[in-house]
Amino acid sequence: MNFIEDVLAGRISLPAVPKVVERVLTTIRRQDASLNDVAQELELDPVLSSRLLRLANSSFFGGRRSVSSVSDAVSLVGLKSLQTLVVACGVHAAFTQVPAVNLRHFWLASVLTATSARQLAQRMGLPPDDAYSAGLLQGVGHLILCQCHPEEALFGFSSVASLWGRDLAEQEISLFGTSHPEVSAIWVDRLGLPETVVTAIAHMAGTPGANEQAHTLSAVLILATSLAAGASYGDSLSQTLQSVDKALVSALGLNDYLASEDACTDFGELMTVQTL
Repeated sequence: MNFIEDVLAGRISLPAVPKVVERVLTTIRRQDASLNDVAQELELDPVLSSRLLRLANSSFFGGRRSVSSVSDAVSLVGLKSLQTLVVACGVHAAFTQVPAVNLRHFWLASVLTATSARQLAQRMGLPPDDAYSAGLLQGVGHLILCQCHPEEALFGFSSVASLWGRDLAEQEISLFGTSHPEVSAIWVDRLGLPETVVTAIAHMAGTPGANEQAHTLSAVLILATSLAAGASYGDSLSQTLQSVDKALVSALGLNDYLASEDACTDFGELMTVQTL
């Protein structure tokens, strides 16, 4: 079984996002699109609108004032972050039930990964929006693998605690012959997200040829999944920070930061995030 070859050859079709999501993404990517154009598209869908308003009023975007209109929310969030939000909403709609996957836990771990990646990227001078997008969507391949191979998923994941990051990838390889970053990268690429996001996700599985920035962002993602795993498993912040890959932390030049009070403050706040 070679899942990636089957996808690339068209023998397996990846799940599609709802038409409304495709329409909003098309509008966002139009060069002549205005914020008002995007807001009008979003207002036609109550689910997308409500999730956008929830995000705009969250602590992630400051939470300093109450945003009640879709147009104000679009202005606050910005088109780049909005694109990621719309894609995430599309994933929610495409995967309402997946064999052997606790979707609430999955999305909590995804948001924790995204917020952790964004914080780490800011510290390292990498594009924080790309880091957030990649962190939020790097795990989608797991949903696709489990949905396409339900019997294997039920056999391999029903009797174990929720896995994330490298632990999840190792279990997937033993069951499916591939891991979620490879599948996620193909799916994200087909949705038209930035190349840096696609290559950073792909490189988490060891795909060669990523440029230097994508390679570094991939390492940030791996570290972010470790932080998210600890938090989602219920470990304390100090336990989570102590359990991460020390060699990876050193390679990224983050030893002093993760040992500092700043990290305790930053990640103490990040670990309280809610799912979209």
